[in-house]
Amino acid sequence: MSVPPISPSSSPPSDDDNPMNGILAAMKTPQASRVLGKRPTPNNEDFDELEDDSAPGGTSGNPLTTNPFTTPTGPNPNDLIAVKNFAARKKLKTEQLAEVEVFLQDPPHVCDAKTFALLHSVFNKVEEIVVATPAFEVSDDLRKNINSYSVAMLLSSHIASYKGAPATDSLLKLLLRLPLGIPAGITANAADYNQLQSAVSDALTQTRAMFKKHLAIRRKGGPEPDIFTLARTFIKNTKCELSMPLCCRIALMRMVFKKHAANNFWDKLDAQYAVIVQVAKGSATALVRAFEFIYESDKKQHIGDGSGVGPRPDASISGIQQQVDNLMLAAQLDVMTTAAAATSAAQQAAKSSSPDVFTSQAA
Repeated sequence: MSVPPISPSSSPPSDDDNPMNGILAAMKTPQASRVLGKRPTPNNEDFDELEDDSAPGGTSGNPLTTNPFTTPTGPNPNDLIAVKNFAARKKLKTEQLAEVEVFLQDPPHVCDAKTFALLHSVFNKVEEIVVATPAFEVSDDLRKNINSYSVAMLLSSHIASYKGAPATDSLLKLLLRLPLGIPAGITANAADYNQLQSAVSDALTQTRAMFKKHLAIRRKGGPEPDIFTLARTFIKNTKCELSMPLCCRIALMRMVFKKHAANNFWDKLDAQYAVIVQVAKGSATALVRAFEFIYESDKKQHIGDGSGVGPRPDASISGIQQQVDNLMLAAQLDVMTTAAAATSAAQQAAKSSSPDVFTSQAA
């Protein structure tokens, strides 16, 4: 926007005609300088004359050395009553109430120093409590829970491995998700975590040995037990319940055990299960059909004495087995999600780092 020049011979246009003229004129008009930070006083008198003369020497009290809760004769009675009532509700001791009254009469800097000293006292008490905390040990109750969940995990339809570090890690992750009294952040304490890991490994070893003992049962002079009788032997004195998925898993165990009873049975079981999963190619329907075939084959081969009673047709997985299945399924989904995210990030990085084909051809 251009400002029209003002002709010396003509009278200047009014601000209504051209607002910019008024603005330019205001910008060129000298004004009295102002001192920032100083409040103007009437009749240009010094600000010192407005000070309160009520304090000794004609100056007001210093807020840094004067306690607002006190009067020249002592603590403010209303404040003292309010503080005493508050302290009584907090159930302070008699000597502590006396200290509060003294605190009310102290100047602010003394109150601050006392508060700071009390903070150090509290920190010292906290350090004593932390030092006195007993070291972590696997209690008998925790060990019982570990044994119960080891049975449920090895009979779960979502288990990925029966032996080795994968099985131990799966049970550890499962236990850390449960309210079993395991200290929070135990994974950051190598000594405590090693104790828990050792207890988990021992529980899995004992459970696998118990399962092999059940698989080797053969009645004297009679046939091998049917799948339902065998399954009830597996879950005896445990919190697990009879179900069709559980019977299918035990049928797979017996199928492999008949061929590799004394020759790395658990390794062979992991290998056989891996083949089934590989052939299923991620299809849940194909996996169910495979276990149904194994289950039906076991029923035909092991009739038993006819006393075995299967689960009710409408029976569903419940109790500790359902809890373990849900947690293991959630853990598998977390792993799959993490793996998918890592794959996507790697593909994106490879795509961004690869040369542009069209740009290369144009060059």
